[in-house]
Amino acid sequence: MTRLSSQDRSILAVLDSAQPATVAELAAVLESRPHPMTVERRCQALQQAGYLNRGPGGAYRLTRAGASRRQTAAD
Repeated sequence: MTRLSSQDRSILAVLDSAQPATVAELAAVLESRPHPMTVERRCQALQQAGYLNRGPGGAYRLTRAGASRRQTAAD
């Protein structure tokens, strides 16, 4: 994943400030109010790219690469 969408950046930002979070929690706080299935797909793509890990209960959290990417995207 070379380029992050605005929704990807938003997911990383939310997880940077409040992790871990489930798909339902992310969908509820994202500004664009996406459908949970959309959030799930984006989280899966971010996980495949190495930016997120999925833990017990299905909650996502940033990896070191995700935190680094979040900082790069914010600059």
